[in-house]
Amino acid sequence: MFHLGRVLSAFLTYVLVVLRCGCVVLFAPFFSSEVFPGKIRIYFVLAFPLLFLGAASRTAQVPREMDMLQLALLAGQEFFLGMAISYLGTLIFTGLQFAGEVAGQQIGFSMASVMDPQSGIEVPMLGFININIGIMLFIVANLHLVNIHIVMQSYEWVGIGAFLPAFNLENPILAMGYVQATSLIRLGLQMSGPVILVMLLTSVVEGFITKTMPQMNIQVFGMPVKVAVGMAALIFLYPAACAMLIPPYWRFNLREPPDGPFGSALGELYQMVRDLGAGGA
Repeated sequence: MFHLGRVLSAFLTYVLVVLRCGCVVLFAPFFSSEVFPGKIRIYFVLAFPLLFLGAASRTAQVPREMDMLQLALLAGQEFFLGMAISYLGTLIFTGLQFAGEVAGQQIGFSMASVMDPQSGIEVPMLGFININIGIMLFIVANLHLVNIHIVMQSYEWVGIGAFLPAFNLENPILAMGYVQATSLIRLGLQMSGPVILVMLLTSVVEGFITKTMPQMNIQVFGMPVKVAVGMAALIFLYPAACAMLIPPYWRFNLREPPDGPFGSALGELYQMVRDLGAGGA
């Protein structure tokens, strides 16, 4: 027998799943890149949530009767939760861009910028390189699958219609934002620190040369020397930075992210989802 109520309930569940999972396409790196045509992104938003529909239906707590205000609040909660999971989990890429900006200013690339296809805006050249290296490592190591797994696990801990904790200073989302903000600053300083040190030593050497040989015009060869030394430092820095982001000994595991900034970000994201489920229970 055809039950219109069940069909409408299943369609409502699908729409709510789209609002949470579709945020992965809207906010997460690589998925949200501007290089993808708009139609493909729309198709991806509509098809991708089908993977989560079964898990979401088991834990959904959608009331049978709702007015438009309750439906709007429920949809807004799903969209906000999906945005928080997608954006906070990949905020660490901002630390890579920050490291590139700091290193570029020290080398002399502060005025060099390129168009970033991920965001569609101009970013410093080294920041653009760092972000793309980070995204390539993220995809090659299959960490995007870990991120998708966390989104799927979110339906086990925070089902559709579940009550979220009060939005105060102890809210897990705010705590996750604070952890990610400090992590991206620490990552930026770790990656740009060697370049800053090398550029400082280069400036000290140039100062000694200026004092010992005043007749030499330091302005003529100073900038080319800084650029050459800075690029040499980056050549030696990037292999170590890649090993720091993704340890070579790590083997793919959905439940055990690797050590390093990426793994810590994904681990904190998983803990945030657990805390949201425990706080709303």
